[in-house]
Amino acid sequence: MAARKKSQFVYSEASTELETILDEIETGDADIDVLSDKVERAATLIRDCREALEGTELRVRKVVEELTKDADESDED
Repeated sequence: MAARKKSQFVYSEASTELETILDEIETGDADIDVLSDKVERAATLIRDCREALEGTELRVRKVVEELTKDADESDED
């Protein structure tokens, strides 16, 4: 498996980090001195996750369309 770049986005890692931040905020464990930083980080993670999901959805739709097209062409033969 190829080594992943340090800055490469990984959805599962972002999701886990987001859950951790939200838990800290909800339970009141987030230190007030870093609360705004955590909220900003959470907002960034949410945006990144949304972008990843939208990109994945587009790629999946494209593959499904290609498969459907291939199946239709096979049926015509």
